[in-house]
Amino acid sequence: MNLLNLICSLSVLLAPASAPAPAAHEAIAHVAPVSVQDAAVPGRDWILKSGDNICGLKEASQISSPAVVDWQALLDATPEMKKLRDQKIDANSPEGIQLTNDATNRVTQACETIRAQQGHCSIWKTIRHKDGRAVSDVTDLVKAQL
Repeated sequence: MNLLNLICSLSVLLAPASAPAPAAHEAIAHVAPVSVQDAAVPGRDWILKSGDNICGLKEASQISSPAVVDWQALLDATPEMKKLRDQKIDANSPEGIQLTNDATNRVTQACETIRAQQGHCSIWKTIRHKDGRAVSDVTDLVKAQL
């Protein structure tokens, strides 16, 4: 279910009515607030957070052969983050923010290159399948592209 469908469903439940059915009240009473970014996305048994997608398909129902990477290790391996660390540049300074953005773009582009070369549908920071199947870790391949 995408975000738009979820919002439409909730608006129907929350719309004022002359005499809402008791089931509607029960459904509303049991809805806990959840951040859209942190909500697990259902679909074809993949367990993921939408914010963990780096490149490729984002919809869980479309995923067939995802891969994972160690995002932090890849960022740390970029020349930009090495400069930030070695020169002790404040990450919140304009130069630090620019270096971090450049590192993020470099890693994302390298992930996209490897995704296409290896035939994966998407690359994620974290993703797993309900049945426990292995998900390819392509960190080393991406790191070689940096």
